[in-house]
Amino acid sequence: MSRKSAFLKITFLSGALLFSANAWSADAELPKDPPKPPYERSEALVSAINPHNQIGETGEVLWGTCVTCHKEVPDPQKQKTIKDVTLYYEDPVQLCRGCHTVPKHPGSEGVSVMMSGFKAPDHLIVPPKFVVDNIRLTSKEIPLMMPFDPRNGKIICPTCHNPHERGLLPGRADWGADYRSRLRSAGLDVCQYCHRK
Repeated sequence: MSRKSAFLKITFLSGALLFSANAWSADAELPKDPPKPPYERSEALVSAINPHNQIGETGEVLWGTCVTCHKEVPDPQKQKTIKDVTLYYEDPVQLCRGCHTVPKHPGSEGVSVMMSGFKAPDHLIVPPKFVVDNIRLTSKEIPLMMPFDPRNGKIICPTCHNPHERGLLPGRADWGADYRSRLRSAGLDVCQYCHRK
């Protein structure tokens, strides 16, 4: 594909995204059958679309960005948890690693952990009972959601990082969406959510 052709395609995709964004507003109800975006996921991935930018400058929801990760535009009124939505990969971690190439996290090469140089083990496992209990206690104190892999109960990237922009989802699902690295801890020590002391 030539540079001019690629530029025209990206320009078209960006215009289509802006057009679809103008057709929707944050206050508008999601229709029963949201319109299909005018592009495929593979085209969105090679364009300038950032799937984490989900709300436009004037507050409208950019529904077109949903299909970068989701097979169809979710209905936030009906699909309230990760178990209710369809992603492009069964494994949510594989979906995140499509763009974020950190091999193991937290504590892997290139990832700073603020524990005096301590390298934490890979956390993408089924958590022990005390961790699950601690998360339940935390969620009673703070209105957050920390989802696990719906297939096997493992910790996944969205357990600690909120992939959605602030204001897109209601209630607990919105907690931490606009903080550094989209940490669900919302500026608090994220380690304490699971490892209470």
